[in-house]
Amino acid sequence: MQGAERRQAPPRIACRPVALADEYDGFLVDLDGVVWVGGEVVDGAVEALNSLSGAGKPVVFVTNNPALPPAAYEERLREAGVEAPEGSVLTAGEVTARLAAEAAGPGSGAFAIGAPGFLELVASTGLEILEGKAGREADVVLVSGHRGFDYEELLTATFALRCGAALFATSRDPTLPMPGGAWPGTGSILAAVETASGRTAEIGGKPQRHLFEAARERLAGAERTAMVGDRIASDVEGGRRAGLDTILVLTGACTREEANAADPPPDHVLESIAELV
Repeated sequence: MQGAERRQAPPRIACRPVALADEYDGFLVDLDGVVWVGGEVVDGAVEALNSLSGAGKPVVFVTNNPALPPAAYEERLREAGVEAPEGSVLTAGEVTARLAAEAAGPGSGAFAIGAPGFLELVASTGLEILEGKAGREADVVLVSGHRGFDYEELLTATFALRCGAALFATSRDPTLPMPGGAWPGTGSILAAVETASGRTAEIGGKPQRHLFEAARERLAGAERTAMVGDRIASDVEGGRRAGLDTILVLTGACTREEANAADPPPDHVLESIAELV
């Protein structure tokens, strides 16, 4: 109508998608199956992690794999292009070694099954590493996955445990994500030790509280924290027990079908960590 006031449409406001990362102040992030699979870095992982750092959201990397000392993992992250300051990696190895040392006492004898990096962590706590048949007299036995595991290690651990040694392990993860298919993990070796000895290990890594408590101390001030991992039994279950939101990525141990069948399910499921930002 001529002369009549025309109603003007409200201005269009462009909708900016909200990233899941915006819901949180800090993150605990697994390594194997999340940041890398074997020697291959997950596509988009470096960019996503550096985006979190750039946004002032602290990240502590928490891994059940103690094959390397924390400093070596930090160096590997930096070589991949990830901003990884000192103290940003916490392994089940250092937590388990500390638990064993506290239980056995300084100077006690330890028989440790694991990679050289794990044995270094055990020795750094003040425990005396016993090798060969001397390990049968150990006060504590520590178990972690490594490719050199053999019958002699199983036999030595069994003798020590039957004589009253305490048993600790870094995790019960049965496998380790690798290109081309999963490899046997710590849980596979631990199953042999527990079966032969009739003993049950105390676990230092995920999903038990020890690793999460130590990691959250390094995220002081991050009120809203989420756990990002690839395994329901350790990452998601451990995060849930610790009172954290859980984010499962599908680049490692679990499929979407397994995620859908989980009870309780993870809070969020992503194809990879790249989708976090």
